[in-house]
Amino acid sequence: MELNTGKFTTILILLGLAVAATAHAAEVYRWVDENGEVHYSESLPPDFEDKGHDVLNERGIVTDEDLKLTPPPPVEIPEEETLKELPRDSSGLQRPKQLYSDAEMQRRMDNFLMLRYSNEQEIQDAMNVEIKQLAYDRRLLETTRDSMEESYRGQIRQAANKQRAGQQVPDKTNLALNDLQMKIAENGQSLASLELREQEIRGEFKKQLDRYRYLEEQWAEESPDS
Repeated sequence: MELNTGKFTTILILLGLAVAATAHAAEVYRWVDENGEVHYSESLPPDFEDKGHDVLNERGIVTDEDLKLTPPPPVEIPEEETLKELPRDSSGLQRPKQLYSDAEMQRRMDNFLMLRYSNEQEIQDAMNVEIKQLAYDRRLLETTRDSMEESYRGQIRQAANKQRAGQQVPDKTNLALNDLQMKIAENGQSLASLELREQEIRGEFKKQLDRYRYLEEQWAEESPDS
């Protein structure tokens, strides 16, 4: 019996379409919503058609894998890298990476120190300039403090005289006394801050002087004439 080639080709096409239709009907889509929940359905929601999804056949085997919707596993940062992470500023943003290594930064600071000062006396003189400025600020605060304390004592004497005379102390006098007390306390805090600042200045210049002496000794040892 002779087989008709055209009919045979048509039959193959129809069989292929039937198989494809059956396979397509058996496909299941696996997708993940915005809350991270996994869903299985025979069709994708309209909002997810252009997004990642997996296609499973009737046996549950993934035939088309696209993990774009699957939340990626958290990246584990090695402990040593975590320790090296730069601190963040007040806004929570990570600060810029350090441009120079600690060794390079120290070298630059040493060069600047030796260029800035020609000898140890210049370091001492620079410190004295800042200390003298603090001394000037301190004298102003002390003068203001003495004036406020004198005014406070005067107000106290007036209030005491009125009480001895059986008179009531005016409210404005009490308010003035309270105001003077607060200003005297603030003045004392400012004076204490100046004392701390002077200690910091002396400490900073001592470090510079010690480093200057160290560098001079090192360079003297490395000098060809030594």
